[in-house]
Amino acid sequence: MKFDDGIDKKYRDSVNAAFDTIMKVGDDEHRMYIGEILDSDMLIRVRPVSEVKASGITGLISPVKANYDLATERLSLRDALGLIYIAIAEETIDTGGQRGCEGTLVHEGRHAYDFAAMIESHSNADMNPLGVLDPTLYDLEWNAHKAAGNYMLRVGKADYLDEGVSLMILCNAADGSCEVSDDGIRQRLNESYGLIADTKTGPLATKMLGLIV
Repeated sequence: MKFDDGIDKKYRDSVNAAFDTIMKVGDDEHRMYIGEILDSDMLIRVRPVSEVKASGITGLISPVKANYDLATERLSLRDALGLIYIAIAEETIDTGGQRGCEGTLVHEGRHAYDFAAMIESHSNADMNPLGVLDPTLYDLEWNAHKAAGNYMLRVGKADYLDEGVSLMILCNAADGSCEVSDDGIRQRLNESYGLIADTKTGPLATKMLGLIV
């Protein structure tokens, strides 16, 4: 993982601390994809929310370069991660603190991993045509929301759990504990993204990123 130029030290420190915490507290899935990100050249940007338009966003550093590399090279997962950036809004860290930073990196980190896995699969389609991936927006958001919910449970602190319940990612179980709410996530994806499983699944990842495959 590398930082974009000109990021204030407090934001760099927050991102580094968040990655460290996720690796320590997260489950096997979190450690798998965050570990791949940390060992790659994926780019971290921190920009004003007026530019990011969300708490965080994931995309290609250069769609032109990504398409060229995809057409001319055989890319590994980490090669593909090196084509990707995650941008975090300054306000996410300023207002949400470490909880906001961790949550954004868990969610957007899963997007980055899924994008990279898709790019790797297309790069090696001639060797493994049955392994080609092209998740829909629904698939991507489902994976990221499930990862976020599982992370909140792993942390287990009241503010993390309360946020999860408020976002419909978690729900209260009969015994008073919290658990990931598949029904809540489905409702959230419908109400916030206009997505419904099997019927309104959104664009494919290749189209979202402008890849020519």
